[in-house]
Amino acid sequence: FKPRSRPPEDGDDARPRLKKWKGVRWKRLRFLVTIQKGGAKRDGDKEIAEFIDKLGTTLRPEKVPRDLRKCCFCHEEGDGATDGPARLLNLDLDLWVHLNCALWSTEVYETQGGALINVEVALHRGLLTKCSLCQKTGATNSCNRIRCPSVYHFACAIRAKCMFFKDKTMLCPLHKLKGPCEQELSSFTVFRRVYIERDEVKQIASIIQRGERLHMFRVGGLVFHAIGQLLPHQMADFHSVTALYPVGYEATRIYWSLRTNNRRCCYRCTICENNGRPEFVVQVIEQGLEDLVFSDSSPQAVWNRIIEPVAMMRKEADMLRLFPEYLKGEELFGLTVHAVLRIAESLPGVESCQNYLFRYGRHPLMELPLMINPTGCARSEPKILTHYKRPHTLNSTSMSKAYQSTFTGETNTPYSKQFVHSKSSQYRRLKTEWKNNVYLARSRIQGLGLYAAKDIEKHTMVIEYIGTIIRNEVANRREKIYEEQNRGIYMFRINNEHVIDATLTGGPARYINHSCAPNCVAEVVTFDKEDKIIIISSRRI
Repeated sequence: FKPRSRPPEDGDDARPRLKKWKGVRWKRLRFLVTIQKGGAKRDGDKEIAEFIDKLGTTLRPEKVPRDLRKCCFCHEEGDGATDGPARLLNLDLDLWVHLNCALWSTEVYETQGGALINVEVALHRGLLTKCSLCQKTGATNSCNRIRCPSVYHFACAIRAKCMFFKDKTMLCPLHKLKGPCEQELSSFTVFRRVYIERDEVKQIASIIQRGERLHMFRVGGLVFHAIGQLLPHQMADFHSVTALYPVGYEATRIYWSLRTNNRRCCYRCTICENNGRPEFVVQVIEQGLEDLVFSDSSPQAVWNRIIEPVAMMRKEADMLRLFPEYLKGEELFGLTVHAVLRIAESLPGVESCQNYLFRYGRHPLMELPLMINPTGCARSEPKILTHYKRPHTLNSTSMSKAYQSTFTGETNTPYSKQFVHSKSSQYRRLKTEWKNNVYLARSRIQGLGLYAAKDIEKHTMVIEYIGTIIRNEVANRREKIYEEQNRGIYMFRINNEHVIDATLTGGPARYINHSCAPNCVAEVVTFDKEDKIIIISSRRI
């Protein structure tokens, strides 16, 4: 900077004037680097990093912990390369699989929404199949040539230089085509949304059947610990219209604090028995403060007791700041959470709860052939009926067959029959959910075909056959016109007088192919005084 020229004040020494550098804007900075002669070994990245650490002059991010997740197919740790095995997807609790390891398995197919189906089927086969390259189990990528025994892991198939095609087929090095091919796939990068389709009921069942768990089962702000049990003499009193109250139920709810604004704490919720009636106990656990315990005969009464002292001490505006979300007593205990409801509705003998309205039906999530004795000794308790027979809620044909557990494959106790909803409620669900049931694709039988997008249970409404409703005379006339135009004719008789014509204005149901061993049947059902043709599954698909 050029200093201002001013006269020196009394007592100050006159400062020497700085030399002016006219026309000079930049100065050249010169370095002198001395290199030792001789064959000195160059330092690698590791040595340089250690030297920088010793100096302590730089800030470095903390080391990322090692990813210990393993793919259950190729047994490699962590996420793979984007153009290789790709990212890990969750299959089950502590069970992971690389995206391309699952996607390129022979049994697996992808729906239009990005769901991978039959991954568990591929895993069961892979556990018994060894890779042709590394000789380890988990190989699921088979060569597409008939009678070729070569099976690889996806990563091993790339190392072995197998040929991959755009139609999701693969040829091993012995059978791959010579020369370039237009259909050959060069990149395996998957940027679209892909996930593994999992059965929610089966997942909940696996949580319950594990017994002692090392992991938490958490749904939002609710941490589930134990479901408890309902003994036969407790069925009448230990439930309401919206929830069941099993004795021994335990959960923790993370919610707003009673004593500190804008802070959360834990509410430990348990259900016990007191003189033949349910008793609801809430323990408020907050760090740095003494625990509070509240109990009452209903969940809402407990919640009212909790907020009553706070409401007396604070204004309404403070209460709104303290509890910005309204919470009911049963919600505090987590008794209305859908996953907890499914587990509670699977308890043995819950059909005796006459006032309770079932929401999800009776799924065989818990295999409890005998009641658990609260005292630990059956002799110390009164002689009570421990086996309940389910009422006849289904027809005779479905009652005659024992329902098999989807998790263990073993037949369940008489408590585990399936619950069948009324046809009107099934039809209302079908109108909103049919797109999740099926998808259209090329068929080996003829032209296009309709495929199941998820596992479909027996006696489930799959899709409705829709189109233009016409009279018999119009149907005969249109049939001749379509034949002259060489069109495929899609007509379905609904009754003696009317026909549904789906040739020009119809839904995907018209592409269902015929079979000598069908897995679906067509049934004419009346809804709101109108006849509908519904495609219903005749077995599990």
